[in-house]
Amino acid sequence: MVAAGVAAILALVVGAAVGRSIIPSASSQRTQAPQPVRFEDPLAGIALTYPGTWRKLASTDPQIRLLAAAGPSSSLSLRVTKSELEDVKQETLPVVREFTDQLLATDQRAKMLSAPEAISLDGLLGYRYRYTYRGADASTGAHVHYFLFKRGRLIQLVFQAVPAASLAAAEPTYERIAASVQDTGG
Repeated sequence: MVAAGVAAILALVVGAAVGRSIIPSASSQRTQAPQPVRFEDPLAGIALTYPGTWRKLASTDPQIRLLAAAGPSSSLSLRVTKSELEDVKQETLPVVREFTDQLLATDQRAKMLSAPEAISLDGLLGYRYRYTYRGADASTGAHVHYFLFKRGRLIQLVFQAVPAASLAAAEPTYERIAASVQDTGG
């Protein structure tokens, strides 16, 4: 009996070892997630990092420095233009808000989700707006729109979620990207 028990245990051990060599473990089946992508615009002196799973897209607009998408439902654009506001400081933010409110008011489709928030991303001051919009084809979308100011430049970082209902799921990624913004000089 003892010999049969030892033989059974030995058979289990050998079977397990053979099984491991035939069937790969879960850890060996996992693929490595793509590394985040660092984008830097030396002319504007700004950098940010976005997920490596996102694809950089081409834009013919020279003011759009970066256009990237996670697919048809989630994207970001980084636009840099000249601004009349040369030196934005904490105490001048109320004037800045009047300016950014007017910029958004030109789009009658925009419906605010919350009040604009004063923000600072690596020392770049501005406002963050969250709003929905309805497209010409009756589709809906949502934007998280950052207006940042840097020495006579307006930097707009716009995240888009389509449909609008997908914003809640996408917003943590948008916040991570926005938090990666760096003022690199320039």
